[in-house]
Amino acid sequence: MASFQIDNSRNCIHMKATKFLVLAPMLFWSVSSFPQQFWSLTNEFWGGPKTGIALLNDSVLLVATTTGVLKSTDEGKSFEQILSASAVHTVFTSSPGSIYAGGTGRIYYSDDIGTSWDSVVLNSTFPVKQIIQNKNGALFAITGDYNEGDGVYYSEDNGRTWEARNNGLGILKGCQRIAADKKGRLYLTILDEESTGNGGLFVSETDGLQWEKISIKLDSLNGPLKITNPTGLSISPGDSIYVSFYGVASNYMVQLNICKNTDDVLLDNSWQAFQVHQSSKWWEDRPLNNIHFSQKGDWYSSYTESANRGATYFMESGERDWQWIDYGLGLSEDGLRRTQHFAEKNSGRIYMVQYMDERIYTTGKSLVTKADPPVKNPVSINVYSNPAKAGGKIIVQHQGTIDAVEMSLYDTTGRKILSNLIVDYTYEITAPLKKGMYILAVQYQNTIVTEKILVK
Repeated sequence: MASFQIDNSRNCIHMKATKFLVLAPMLFWSVSSFPQQFWSLTNEFWGGPKTGIALLNDSVLLVATTTGVLKSTDEGKSFEQILSASAVHTVFTSSPGSIYAGGTGRIYYSDDIGTSWDSVVLNSTFPVKQIIQNKNGALFAITGDYNEGDGVYYSEDNGRTWEARNNGLGILKGCQRIAADKKGRLYLTILDEESTGNGGLFVSETDGLQWEKISIKLDSLNGPLKITNPTGLSISPGDSIYVSFYGVASNYMVQLNICKNTDDVLLDNSWQAFQVHQSSKWWEDRPLNNIHFSQKGDWYSSYTESANRGATYFMESGERDWQWIDYGLGLSEDGLRRTQHFAEKNSGRIYMVQYMDERIYTTGKSLVTKADPPVKNPVSINVYSNPAKAGGKIIVQHQGTIDAVEMSLYDTTGRKILSNLIVDYTYEITAPLKKGMYILAVQYQNTIVTEKILVK
């Protein structure tokens, strides 16, 4: 396992790997180190690929899709579409209770929980990738599509008007992430695919009126680092900044997760590396996407990669190891595991969507009260015959509840082959004609029970 040093004065974790952790190739929904019910699915997740998630007043769950915004007032049991749009890339709720949805060169807003909407056009043709609010209530939106974009926009009138604030950013304005700390200071990452040195991490202490580029260096690496592809930018409750990226150090490629206290960001001293994947080559780590810091103290993040490498990364409160979790996770439209976005209720229940994956996930792993406890394996299933003959009959039996359960069959890419509501204890399906491995999933309330089926 990895050894760690925790700098309590800086609330920043520093890790040095001492041996390899070998990860065997895994199928869609394979076994991990956590119980199988870590991620469950909400009852409904229609509406197409998902792009963002947010909660309003702890009671309204909002999900951005490629065709608009969905709303649920019953914790994901049912959804309704409250906004139809040509493209929505993110959804955000402000402290006064307004909803904002980022379109392409446009921001939609609603002050009545999505009953009615208005919109404002930005001086941009690029997607609005993220919207945040600082401690004074001002709103910031970033635009970008890979290396290109129109930078940062600012609103002080609840999103009715927006102005560009890009002084100091330079020629590259393809924004990736934005965050604000407790003092109101802004942090921004910009993509720099060609390693020109014009992208990277920027800071503003003037609400974006002026940006300053931050030099990134580690004592253990030669020279300043060039950030080429930033993947994660997060501020912890203890006010440490966590940055993850692909980059260049001298003349070789690096993949790093680093952190620093926000008070030290402007100082010309070393950042600390915190290691996620346990390998002796700590400079070739797995760069995380944004980190969600739960009320309970658990940390949630994700890693963008292929199905046998990309997953949720989870660190339990009081622990020092990141855990790789893929059980219950589907794939994005392109067959990858991509950025996961999280929203948390006051009870500690977490909701999550994976970028361009159609599903909506939830977990009770970080519950801080006795409300809404996770269900512990209320059903079990038996499958006959398994292996099955292509086109032949498969008998599915379930037990443990008298209620109807949802049964779905997936291939190893995460594509749903069929889905039915089972009201009988015994159910018959026809095996797919294509030979290979399939996943049968039976969902009841917050738990999914699965069985691998081999079709010969």
